[in-house]
Amino acid sequence: MTWIGLSLLALIGIAILYASLPKCGDKVFSPRRLTMAVAPVLVAFGIYLVIGNPSLPAKPFAERAGERNLAAAAAVAGNVTDPNYKTDQQIQRLLNQIVLSLEVNPRNLQGWVALARGSLRLGNIERAVAAFAQAYALSGHNPLLAIEYADTRITAQNGQIDSTSRDLVLHALGQMPNHLLARYYYGMMLKQNDKPEQALRVLRDLYRDLPKDDPLANATQGEIKTLQAVSDARTDTQ
Repeated sequence: MTWIGLSLLALIGIAILYASLPKCGDKVFSPRRLTMAVAPVLVAFGIYLVIGNPSLPAKPFAERAGERNLAAAAAVAGNVTDPNYKTDQQIQRLLNQIVLSLEVNPRNLQGWVALARGSLRLGNIERAVAAFAQAYALSGHNPLLAIEYADTRITAQNGQIDSTSRDLVLHALGQMPNHLLARYYYGMMLKQNDKPEQALRVLRDLYRDLPKDDPLANATQGEIKTLQAVSDARTDTQ
């Protein structure tokens, strides 16, 4: 059923792309327009097949370094004996094709999303941030993309939450008040704004809702301990 749905979405995407491309004279059908419409969809399918389901893990990207495939480092080192080397090389080729397709049709939302997630897969955080910015704007400010964009942006800034990331988190939280990662970053915003008591309440509530084997639980528990120590120290000085 999943592949039937994906196939239908692909056909719809091709039709929309074909209709949006400029016509070639008075021709009713243009092979060139069809090729330009089909190529981005095929590339997106290729990205999906190589990196799998691109759903967002329920923990900060900064915490997921150990899960990243080390083939990116192997590719840089030229270690072709690494079993994942070819996989990342394939992803890089697909990303190169996506970049070319986006030059032709820069309003291809799925192309920008694939570029962002593929760039993350290879550890290119800066390009991922730029691609997520484009995707988020084209999506009409989709809340799921908002938190994914914020997560990547915060990672690029070594955990610091700037005004753009803050607005993204608040937008996502407003639309999805129970989203675990959005709640985590809201707690971190309060912590960085020197509001440890409020941050503690948010993160404690989050921790109670998290399954104990959830990867986000460890990060949340660590922050709670840090904030509790700060709160205790303030109490002792009063």
